[in-house]
Amino acid sequence: MNSPLEIRKVVIGVVLAILWMCLFIFIKDSIVIDWSGDGSNLTSLKMVLGVIGLIVVACYHLFINANPETKKLSATATLTIIWLSLIFFYPFKDPGNTNGGAVGFFALIGGLAVVVLWVRFFSDDLVASA
Repeated sequence: MNSPLEIRKVVIGVVLAILWMCLFIFIKDSIVIDWSGDGSNLTSLKMVLGVIGLIVVACYHLFINANPETKKLSATATLTIIWLSLIFFYPFKDPGNTNGGAVGFFALIGGLAVVVLWVRFFSDDLVASA
């Protein structure tokens, strides 16, 4: 028996993705963690929280107890939010940014993945209703 699509799990996944993206947008690069106390071992707070957020979002999508279609929809919505955040907030044309071209290329590939995933969901609805 198939359980119905659980919108609550999709909404929670979207909220987690938005919170994770807000970490990168609103935390300054200059805030660091001094592990040694003398300034010789510094780590960016943004990077530490970003890795922790990635682990939380990935574990949520892997371990939620839901219908497989619900998991796929939640992961697709999360990928869409991450891709849109990259497109809107990444400084592609910043003169000091030497990685703008490579990030732009992978943003295009990620956009293709987002489109293919959403077409899959929309085409299933069209085929099922026909």
